[in-house]
Amino acid sequence: MYRILVVEDQQIIRYTLCNTIDWGSVGCQVCGQAATGEEGLRCIGSLSPDIVLTDIHLPGMDGMKMLEKARELQSQNDGR
Repeated sequence: MYRILVVEDQQIIRYTLCNTIDWGSVGCQVCGQAATGEEGLRCIGSLSPDIVLTDIHLPGMDGMKMLEKARELQSQNDGR
């Protein structure tokens, strides 16, 4: 089963994505949620999701920068 992290600043959208889609029917489960890019980056580090579903426009660090930083951290941890 694939683990999904949902990063979205609008609570109603985040709730809807996490709770109205039958993730299990497509072999997925939501392992975490975050409301900001910084929080999302911490969740990526601690939860190691297979998929990150993110908004691009987030307060503070945007979704693209969050993913870039997560990739940099993963590369450093992998010794690349």
